[in-house]
Amino acid sequence: MKFKFRAAPENVRTVRELTGAVLISWALRHLMEPAKLVVSELFTNALHATPGKDTFLLFKQEITSISIGVWDSSPEMPVMGACDLQGESGRGLYIVAALADDHGAYRVGDPNGKIVWARLDL
Repeated sequence: MKFKFRAAPENVRTVRELTGAVLISWALRHLMEPAKLVVSELFTNALHATPGKDTFLLFKQEITSISIGVWDSSPEMPVMGACDLQGESGRGLYIVAALADDHGAYRVGDPNGKIVWARLDL
């Protein structure tokens, strides 16, 4: 499943709600809270990388897991930097790493950009 969103702060709540609806439709309510947190972090990273531009929210259901990805047009790959506990940002990828069973990022060429993703096992 693929959904297009403008990278805007008001859409963080929308992508969280959509994530919940997708998981309910897949009868995976038990993954709803971690998935919502993961999608919030991935989308917020895309928002910071490409403010005001289009992003795509991607969901894939497999036999033993689900994958959530966010495409954005920035060529810059995400980096888990030093985490400042006093800072306003910088913890998103650590949260994704803590909640997901696997995660990563890769560049894509059509359209140009990257996909940052996380996998949650069932």
